[in-house]
Amino acid sequence: MSVTTMTIDALCVSPFNARTNQVDANAVNGMAESLLRRGQIQPLTVHPIKGSRGRKRVYGAIAGGRRYRAFRTLIDAGRLPADHPIDVILLEIEDEGELREFSLAENLVRVDLRPYEIYAAVARAHAEGRSFSEIADTNGQTIETIRRWARLGNLHPTIFAALELGEISQDQAKALGATEDVTLQLHIFEKIAAYAPGDWRRSAAEIRKLLRIGDRDLEKMLRFVGDAAYADAGGRYELDMFADDAEQRGRVADEGLLMQLADARLDAIRTRVRKQCGRALVFQPAPPQLMIGSYDQGVDTSLEIFAEPQPADAEDAQRLAWLGFWMARLEEQALAVLDDEDVSKDIIAHCIAAIDEHIEPMEVELAALQDRLVLAIPAQAFATLIVQEDGETDLRFWWTDRKAKEKAEAAARKLPDAPPPRAVSVGPIARAAMPGPDARRSLERSAEAIDGGSGYGERAKADALIRDEHGLTADGVQIMRSLRREMLRAALLNEAFAVGLRNSSVALDYLLWSLMRDRITDGGMITSRAHQRGLAGLAARQELQPVEAASHLERTKAHRTWKAAVDRLKQHPAVTDKDLVTAFDAFRVEDWHWKQEVAAIVTGCALERSASAGGYEVELHDHVALLAGYHEPERQRTLIEPTEEMIALLPRAGQLALIHPHVTNGEYLALEKLKASDLSAPVARTLKKVADWVHPMLRFRPRMFAVIAREQELETAA
Repeated sequence: MSVTTMTIDALCVSPFNARTNQVDANAVNGMAESLLRRGQIQPLTVHPIKGSRGRKRVYGAIAGGRRYRAFRTLIDAGRLPADHPIDVILLEIEDEGELREFSLAENLVRVDLRPYEIYAAVARAHAEGRSFSEIADTNGQTIETIRRWARLGNLHPTIFAALELGEISQDQAKALGATEDVTLQLHIFEKIAAYAPGDWRRSAAEIRKLLRIGDRDLEKMLRFVGDAAYADAGGRYELDMFADDAEQRGRVADEGLLMQLADARLDAIRTRVRKQCGRALVFQPAPPQLMIGSYDQGVDTSLEIFAEPQPADAEDAQRLAWLGFWMARLEEQALAVLDDEDVSKDIIAHCIAAIDEHIEPMEVELAALQDRLVLAIPAQAFATLIVQEDGETDLRFWWTDRKAKEKAEAAARKLPDAPPPRAVSVGPIARAAMPGPDARRSLERSAEAIDGGSGYGERAKADALIRDEHGLTADGVQIMRSLRREMLRAALLNEAFAVGLRNSSVALDYLLWSLMRDRITDGGMITSRAHQRGLAGLAARQELQPVEAASHLERTKAHRTWKAAVDRLKQHPAVTDKDLVTAFDAFRVEDWHWKQEVAAIVTGCALERSASAGGYEVELHDHVALLAGYHEPERQRTLIEPTEEMIALLPRAGQLALIHPHVTNGEYLALEKLKASDLSAPVARTLKKVADWVHPMLRFRPRMFAVIAREQELETAA
């Protein structure tokens, strides 16, 4: 064994090298950068290649194959000369078995650095004066990767020790490293340490929640206050460098400052409204609730007062109209410039600056005129001022109670020529306080909110979670449930129409199976868990539904299919004949196909109203939809399409979120300018063009293995 130097043309990778994985073997970019910057640290171990004596002798790298490939990459790219000397250790071994044994031993005894050792080394190097850029160049890594490693190397010592000992995972460490505040890191770590290993409350997602990474309430308030205003006041926003999309996820580091700025801005709005009213109008945190017995039916919209601020005089009215016209024109011009692909960035910037120069003094004048507006609000009224998800405010006015409203209405009836009221706000109502993580987990893939026996609590929790995710009110949730049931009814009917004479329909199987479970299950728990099966039994029942639900249903193809089938059945002697014996005989003489349709109708009548949302999920409904052939969005869309009325159930922010993936940037910017009342129509029109769009709460989501089994079953039958 001797040490010498060779050039690249005398070397190759040994055919006896034990490292055969090509992905690992060719991952040499980082090593190449290190060789170029730091030089060669370890020599290659080579041996003579048999059969090369008659020509120039070639030597194979039995150890250091990746270093050889790194040198080859640099030389082929012209970053090193072809005659660059490469240090090697020469083995005078030609026996193939001995060479393979040597390579195996060399790879087996090598132990790679553990991840936490890399993190600590990077953190120490940076602490000793090396820049992230220098460390990245030396080790062939990106600067962002080095920053992440340094953050993990600088975790609180207690947390880093837990990582070394394997008490926390890499993902947990990264979640704790989402903030560089080591005191906060330790505080959260001590919280999760109270739970047993494997407990979901120790997960990376829960750690981020405790750190308030991506917290929706804080993000909402940040949009309301504005990034610039928060930063100008000294506020810090800390990006989660380990998040999948760090641009969208972070942590408001100065929560107290943000809330102070938000309160100050809200107080300014309240002050302006009180000035417009000419009195100390009371602001309440939430609108009045409608209670029927012990059930909360959501916001009592009948107590809302519709009022619009009016100009103080004719001159102000004229000036407001003029400002509105020209500001709208300038905004249109700005959008046109931004959408013009042929205009350079410099010209766009110049045009926008010119528009801003005109519009800024108009905004100042507009604010002054708005301060002088007059708002006529009754004495027995209060206001709510809610910050919405998109950072916009929703100002509404309410009667203090029903008695005050009735008294005012009686007085108004004496003024028949009074102008009709106009709505000043049509945005979403503020959502209730969100349930905690335990409640969220308990409702996942459950139907507890459907069961009347569970009480109001589970339904209130489920509705609060749906308001948080989709922006739907309690009435909106119930309408979505009714729509989804109508879809499943039509799916069962369509499947019954198509079923062969020798087969039973999904509806018949579902009905008989459910009744069997209802009557035969041991323990006498008849109908106690009917909501889990998705059928409520055969007893007639009255459900409390919003009056608007009927108009939503009538606009769907699913309802037309269902209504036509029910109307046909209502005309049949089996239903109309008053003599029960004759009616039964009329039923018996019908063919099997007709009875399949009847089974679908009876099953449809017994269906619970489910939704694809925690608390209202009936897994059997998803499976039945699969068996009926309606598990794909395109098929579901044949039963229901987005309507303007359905889209209007959603808040403005929710509508914009739905439309964003389906429009151009210019179209989206234009839609953002619309009021909530004007937005639902263009959103519905656009979504109608998307062939597979179905609202998430209406979709059926069967288990994946069931989908695969069903497809195999259909292929076999074909």
